[in-house]
Amino acid sequence: MADEIVEGEVRDVNIRAKNMRGEGIGMLGNVVVFVKNAKTRIGKGYRVRITKVHRTFAYAEPIEAEGKYFIGNGSLIIQQ
Repeated sequence: MADEIVEGEVRDVNIRAKNMRGEGIGMLGNVVVFVKNAKTRIGKGYRVRITKVHRTFAYAEPIEAEGKYFIGNGSLIIQQ
């Protein structure tokens, strides 16, 4: 598999849909990625850390960016 996903790695994912639990849904190659705490609009991109990988899907969480971080409910906080 050319685009193998490994637990712990950091990747960029664009959210294509959301499920009923509020998780963002994106794709990395042929693998569906569920982004926890991604309370966002469809089409928004996140830098995420892969937390769990299965054969056809994976789970990820948004990580800190420069001057920004996410809290438990998925809200984005921007520090000045």
